[in-house]
Amino acid sequence: MLPGADDDQQIDGAQVRGPRHLRRSRRGRHAARFRLRAPAPAQLRRHAVAVAAVVAFGLSTTLSSSAGPVAAPANDVALAVDAGRSAADAPASRSRARKPADGAGAVPAPTTAAPSAAAKPPASPSAQPASPSPTVHAPVGGLTQAEMNNAVAIIEVARQLNLPRRAAVVGIATALQESHLRNLANPNLPQSLRHPNEGVGYDYDSVGLFQQRPSWGSVDQLMDTRESARRFFAALARIQGWEQQAVTIAAQLVQRSAFPDAYAKWEGLAQQIVDAVG
Repeated sequence: MLPGADDDQQIDGAQVRGPRHLRRSRRGRHAARFRLRAPAPAQLRRHAVAVAAVVAFGLSTTLSSSAGPVAAPANDVALAVDAGRSAADAPASRSRARKPADGAGAVPAPTTAAPSAAAKPPASPSAQPASPSPTVHAPVGGLTQAEMNNAVAIIEVARQLNLPRRAAVVGIATALQESHLRNLANPNLPQSLRHPNEGVGYDYDSVGLFQQRPSWGSVDQLMDTRESARRFFAALARIQGWEQQAVTIAAQLVQRSAFPDAYAKWEGLAQQIVDAVG
């Protein structure tokens, strides 16, 4: 028997003897079959990136022919393909630390709307237009402004009572003699000191423009320039025929002064004041 004949006769079995790494199963001449392997995920990703790049390049070429130059050149497409392949080849790993996107997980700072500079408070519905201030007459005859204001108050009260112009002259002449048109308080009536005044007098318990005593009214009434003038004119109007009397006599009939002729010297200035007020 030729060398190796025994080996040839044993080939009809299931195995061929020999070294372990050379052994293979044989079930016939065409028994060896190859299994088809599914492509790896990395290969699929590479193919998908390549297809997307080709499609994008085709679209860019079509747009360039109809709408002008393409925004990205072909080299950029090639770079995008290479970057996609590199990313696809890199194996996914859950153990690799991932960098969060910018601003991810950040707590937004609370914002407060600033008040508008142009905002204006609503107008009060109850606001009323300011009443016009009373006319201030310039002093005449050497009077102060306070004395002139008191003279104007006397004239206005006479007009409110519908008295003739001569009554205003009598009233101002009387106040010039009694207080020189000043609203005087009196320490003998301490309550008078708590009222606005232009000085202090000491004639018994007389107060105010006309130096009226408590029989004329309360301290509050007599220290009120308009109320004291009203009480003077009420007494003057009760005198029968006062209009035909001289200014000094008419004043004396009201005041009953110890110096009845003293009022006469003020008649000229009283007339000037009434003329100035008009």
